[in-house]
Amino acid sequence: MPFRLIVSKCFSKTSIVASVLGLLSAHAGVVNPDISALGQVRAGVTDDAASPDRNHPTLALGESELILDAPLNPYFRGAFTLSAGEEGFGVEEAYTTWVKGLPWGLGVKAGKYRLGFGKLNAVHPHAYPFIDAPRSWASLMPGGEEGFNETAVQVSQLLPMPGDWASTISVDALQGSTFHPGDDRTRLGWLGRWSNAFLVGDAGALEAGLSGATGLDDIDSRSRGTLLGADLKAKFYLPGSSQLTLQGEAVYRRSHAVDTSSGSVSAENRTGVYGFADYRFHTRYNGGVMLEQWKPAQAEALASGYTGSDPVNRSVKVFAGYAVLEESTLLRVALEHFMPAGGPAVNTVSAQLLFSMGPHKAHQF
Repeated sequence: MPFRLIVSKCFSKTSIVASVLGLLSAHAGVVNPDISALGQVRAGVTDDAASPDRNHPTLALGESELILDAPLNPYFRGAFTLSAGEEGFGVEEAYTTWVKGLPWGLGVKAGKYRLGFGKLNAVHPHAYPFIDAPRSWASLMPGGEEGFNETAVQVSQLLPMPGDWASTISVDALQGSTFHPGDDRTRLGWLGRWSNAFLVGDAGALEAGLSGATGLDDIDSRSRGTLLGADLKAKFYLPGSSQLTLQGEAVYRRSHAVDTSSGSVSAENRTGVYGFADYRFHTRYNGGVMLEQWKPAQAEALASGYTGSDPVNRSVKVFAGYAVLEESTLLRVALEHFMPAGGPAVNTVSAQLLFSMGPHKAHQF
């Protein structure tokens, strides 16, 4: 075969391949989301008498996450968070947001997601400045340590405000399952939030919010639970790439329990509050302290040996963190002194190595 014909055929095949690849790449943005993976290794030791590993160091692989995030088209974004841990593999979040095109500047979010109750619940634990969520928050939130996470539809709007005041109001229609766990029937719940952000001088910002949620604790008796919260967060940007964050939340919860033998329904009112200060310096280092106080559930108080009518738990935690070279690897340590009602104080030392790959980082500079 003449050399010219061979070259011509080669170029023809190359052109065909290039054309096919070009057609595929033209649609790659739709089918190729940003993919990130986060993992953690945890260690610790506690003197808690209820722990099977009391006074013995432990080492474990914590929960891992796979995160997919991408624009679906000019109007919608989609996000998935898949988690794997000791309890198995599951979908932590799967939702879409309608980002533009709606009248009056409305925003819409639909799917399964961490609900915007307060400041802490919507944030994934790996983004906390400390290792574990506050005990008070976990005790009062529907869903416990896993947080207030439900299938829901949210409508939000940025309200017109003067000056540097940004005010947002949102309403969520909830599946309601976290209010009545163990009951497969669906009865809708509701959540509302009003969030306000302000600038404080040239190097500070303040955000204050009010949240409320309701749902049926028991469907048969139509006992309705209530969750109310107020939160405050202040951030100050300091010289040398440093910043100080002050944050706190107060939560009130009214819930109901049903006696399976008699069918009687009893109500329980509980409150809790936490506050922490976190100082981040030279970008890669942070340290702080957290204080919290809350009323535990009566069953929890009885299990710890408390026999009175008004139990109060308290906790003090000191924490520190170090980002190794860049935001994809983070080391954390924490020391907690937990004072349960009716029981001896518990001291726990925890350590965490958090690592990530992809655009969703373990720690944002």
